[in-house]
Amino acid sequence: MIKKSFIVFLGLFVSLNVYAQKAVYQLPVASKTDITNPTFFYMLPQTAFKVDVVITKTTNIKGLYADFAEKLLGITNYCKENSTSFELKNITLTPFSVPDETLQFVAELSTIQMKNNFLQTLYTNSTTTGAQTFSTLEQNNADILPDFFKNFADVVMQQTYETYTETKIIDGVVTQVPITQTKVTTKTLAQQAQAAVDFIEKIRDDRYAILSFAQETTLEKEAFEYLVDQLNELEKKYLDLFTGITVLEDFHETFVIYPNSEHALQFVCSVTPTLGFSTSMSKTSAYNYYLKCTPKVSTDLRAGFNEAFAAKQKKNMGYRLRKAVPVSVTLVRGDTEEALLGIFPIYQYGFLETLPANLDAFEIWKWGYIY
Repeated sequence: MIKKSFIVFLGLFVSLNVYAQKAVYQLPVASKTDITNPTFFYMLPQTAFKVDVVITKTTNIKGLYADFAEKLLGITNYCKENSTSFELKNITLTPFSVPDETLQFVAELSTIQMKNNFLQTLYTNSTTTGAQTFSTLEQNNADILPDFFKNFADVVMQQTYETYTETKIIDGVVTQVPITQTKVTTKTLAQQAQAAVDFIEKIRDDRYAILSFAQETTLEKEAFEYLVDQLNELEKKYLDLFTGITVLEDFHETFVIYPNSEHALQFVCSVTPTLGFSTSMSKTSAYNYYLKCTPKVSTDLRAGFNEAFAAKQKKNMGYRLRKAVPVSVTLVRGDTEEALLGIFPIYQYGFLETLPANLDAFEIWKWGYIY
């Protein structure tokens, strides 16, 4: 009698477990698959990188009096021609999760889940992730040329005096009368440059007079330093008219890339000295930047375990999950590793795992995107 009761109880237990089973299929599902219970769909996450790139634009601008720099001031290191160049200044990665459209699943509810209004609980707890759009953050188009350099204007008109004698008869006497005539002429560029040099020499004389205490009035330390600084700044402004100036501008570009575990290198962008930033690959490899992703786990050992474990499992058992694994990300330029950007958790390098089929209370919304 006792044995019979035990058999009945065991049969009931097995029956309950059968009804508790759920089936999870990876899409697309074969047409012969028999799904009779309510279902829901979910996608596994993947890791994307928001890439912030800073490019420095260097502009060398020839000075107004550059052609006279060596002749009048003896300066040989000066800007002879206008030029522009670009280089990568900084790159920053920010990881975030997005749905992986290649890993979509349909889960068939069990009897227990239907009885407990599982779908209502599922959709109440799941959150919708809005689309994230990234574009250029900043492009500094402001005119950053120094006002003195940009707006410098010398007085190009000058007065010249011509003196000559004119013969006149005054009171019956022939007399030579001196005559002075004033003319307004235009300064040549060489004359303007010479006037600038003269002013530079005056600035240096005035600074020397202050430094050598040639003035009668004793200056306080603050006034002394202020006058010297002002003279130094004024001299630099006039010297820039001969040497030229260098302008540095930072441009920010932001875009998204998706690491691919099947590729050793992930192309990011190219930065060429003449054209600057581009999301297209340059023909010159030294101008191309890549991400090298190296998992920090032993993929060979884990893959061997997964294959052995999967061989013992039944198909279409429970939920499919994929955990992010730590991945070392290195910036590569051409064939050279430039810098380690960090270690990031990346889903694409994780292994697809199958949970037991009778986890009715499993919070799947914490592991995937429900739709």
